[in-house]
Amino acid sequence: MRNLILIGLALVMLICRAFVGFDPNFTMGMSESDFKKKNKPELVAANEGGTRIYSTYHAATDFKFFFFRNEKLVRFEKGKNADDYQ
Repeated sequence: MRNLILIGLALVMLICRAFVGFDPNFTMGMSESDFKKKNKPELVAANEGGTRIYSTYHAATDFKFFFFRNEKLVRFEKGKNADDYQ
């Protein structure tokens, strides 16, 4: 009986997690590769100076645009439209 309760509790937690989605994880200075693994962003712009701008969104945060220079997160900004990073 105890095993059934534990299995049921685990299933409920997994189902709730599916509805909530992923938690965005980012900190200043984090590597670009770690950011891409944890947040599944879309590259929206890049220039010759080495700056890359990614876009990702989650309901838990208002930040949408993430700026990387030399493969490190240097800035993040809010935005509503696809071209707000400009």
